[in-house]
Amino acid sequence: MSPETRARVLLFLLVLAIVAPFMHIFRAQQASRVALSASLWDNQTIVLDEMSDVVAIDIAVRDDHLYSDKAPLQPFLGAPVYGIYRAVGGEPATVLRIEENLGVWWQTLWFAAVPLAALAVVLYGMVQRVNPRVALASALAIVTGTLLLPFGSLLFGHVLSAAFIAGSVALLTGDELTRSRLLAAGLLVGAAVTTEYPAALAGGVVAVLALWRARHRILWFILGGLPMAIFLGIYHTVAFGSPLSHPYRYSAFSGVPDAEQPFLEVFNSIRWDHLWSVFFEGRGFLLASPIVIMGLVGSAVVARRQTGVPRALALTSLASFLVMLAIPLFWGNPWGGSSPGPRYMVPALPLLVVGVAAAWSWRPLITRAVVALSVLTMALATITDPLVTGDQRGGIGKWFRLLRDGEVADTIFTMALGVWGWLLHIALVGSLGWLLYQHARTMDSKPPGSALGPHMVGGSTG
Repeated sequence: MSPETRARVLLFLLVLAIVAPFMHIFRAQQASRVALSASLWDNQTIVLDEMSDVVAIDIAVRDDHLYSDKAPLQPFLGAPVYGIYRAVGGEPATVLRIEENLGVWWQTLWFAAVPLAALAVVLYGMVQRVNPRVALASALAIVTGTLLLPFGSLLFGHVLSAAFIAGSVALLTGDELTRSRLLAAGLLVGAAVTTEYPAALAGGVVAVLALWRARHRILWFILGGLPMAIFLGIYHTVAFGSPLSHPYRYSAFSGVPDAEQPFLEVFNSIRWDHLWSVFFEGRGFLLASPIVIMGLVGSAVVARRQTGVPRALALTSLASFLVMLAIPLFWGNPWGGSSPGPRYMVPALPLLVVGVAAAWSWRPLITRAVVALSVLTMALATITDPLVTGDQRGGIGKWFRLLRDGEVADTIFTMALGVWGWLLHIALVGSLGWLLYQHARTMDSKPPGSALGPHMVGGSTG
């Protein structure tokens, strides 16, 4: 095994060990997803009428039938995973188990924890091409110091969608942009949107990147996304009567179940006060995840001073963040409901890795402090209860209080071993972290003067 491959394997295992054991309580988002997977497997239908005792808020109602209000790809992929769980004796999804729900944990493992670990590897590869000295540190910082960490332990679609977006960008910024890469990049963007509808905004930015990088071969990118578009159109037609319809038009959270709403009914007029919330409140980026601010500043500097792949990555990062920022500004609340932060912006966060890498080379001490604070806060959210309700303005304070009072999440280890399970979890993460650290020390790195080196970021370019 080559040193690079070994680093990727250790990074994947470390991130997986951090998030995979967590088993948060069963809530509406998870219920809607698991119910569709179970209905597909057990009843061969997308109608959730038999799941009415399990699904609650996150549902769509049309013609007196219940449907999931989530984008369908993750629940469809989850159907065979649910089938495996049932085959080994797992409970059917019709059983409402709020705590220690192994069925939900099993789905979360494959569609949140594993994608987060894979995303870390993708981000490592991105930075490795331009600044190998800080590639591991930057990738780890992004996946553990932003909303990606708590959502890596929850069955939402955000991390999976973010991994698809990042994978597409990695393909489009590779050394050789072949037809197969363009097809795969288009497929990944389509998968991102079919996993989380709002990811269409970030997907649009990636499409612009594809046009920029392969103007005369953009048809291959479009063809790559076509299978997902067809799948989504068929699903919408069967469930909601039209390929251009979507579940939000029939969602119970709109307050008018079983009545089709205007296409953009879920959005309000712009709320500039939400901008304050997104950045400055107790779960805003500046306080709860300041690495995001560092990534934005670093990306802006790289975009201004660099050329080639670094500039393409930085511009894509900034554009994705800005377009996704429209969602919390126009949504009814900036968090998208119960969340540790503005959750619909998660697909834009991984691409900030290029800015974090630049900042690490430019101001390493400040970056270390910012990363430490971000990781601490996101770890607190993950260990306790990430889902602060939409009407609460806090975040950090709540997570500290929960930890002080000993109100922490269950894990697969504590379920089996009680409090001793935490020691096993810590030992596993610590061992893998030490192995990765020791391996990183022995790896060859590029000499000073790489594309994002300190002399190019923050210093004189003339």
